[in-house]
Amino acid sequence: MGMQTILIAGATGNIGSGAALALAKRGAKVVLLGRKQETLAARADSIRITLSEARIDYQDTDIDTLVVDFSDLDSVKHAAEEAMIRFPIIDGLILSVGHLVQNGPHVLPNGHELMFVTSVIGPFLFTQLLLKRIQQSNGLVLQVIAPFYNDIDWHDLESIRNHKTTAAYNRAKTCERVIAAELARRYAGKITSVAFNPTFIIDKSNTELKKRWPKGFLGIIWWIFALFFSKPPVIAGEPIADLMLSHQDHSAINGALFKLYKRVKKPDRAMNDKVLGKKLWDTLVLQTGLTVAASRL
Repeated sequence: MGMQTILIAGATGNIGSGAALALAKRGAKVVLLGRKQETLAARADSIRITLSEARIDYQDTDIDTLVVDFSDLDSVKHAAEEAMIRFPIIDGLILSVGHLVQNGPHVLPNGHELMFVTSVIGPFLFTQLLLKRIQQSNGLVLQVIAPFYNDIDWHDLESIRNHKTTAAYNRAKTCERVIAAELARRYAGKITSVAFNPTFIIDKSNTELKKRWPKGFLGIIWWIFALFFSKPPVIAGEPIADLMLSHQDHSAINGALFKLYKRVKKPDRAMNDKVLGKKLWDTLVLQTGLTVAASRL
């Protein structure tokens, strides 16, 4: 098998950066996705420096970047179009986007709530627009998840009318697991979809960390977890690279949930709910205007 091309959404974050470095070390072509070109370029340079210091051979083109803002659906469409032009083969897509945003709801001009559209709607649309290309290589879509559950309110899916930060965040994270499982069911034999729990990963050297940190009591809780339970990006990056590159038969892991290297055998409530999966999928297809395109896949 030749060099694999892996797109990494959220490549400048804690988990995405760990995955990008681990994949690059193993010889994959990594495409770093993020909102700002300067931040992506700095991350790409950092990976190149690490590879050079480790005396790992690579070409500059083996580490590429693609700008996309998942809160802006026009940006998502443009980025998907660009990806289809620039990358004739896409072997894998890692979705590690979205973060906790306090003092919401933050309703954008497009009518969507910031935290939900960034975590759920934007990545869903991007994946759909790349599905044909990913199918050509029997590729793997890996959704980075958090093990939180919150019931979906179909009258307030994006938590706009009744917004509580933690509940809204947990609802978005629940949706990510539901989508990962539904993708696995709908495209079994064509692509592979897995969910990945990285545990609590913090890159303490990240200069942007303070800007992203929650405030108030929630911030105190996070600091306690960071002090006693957090792990560096490499802890998540290596098992992600293993999943993306080491499984010759992807069908054997389709629909699975992993916690680092371990496959979780206990049934996951969100992933196992087929009725919920179908309803959420159909809702997101309508929200993203993909009804016609989806019917042709």
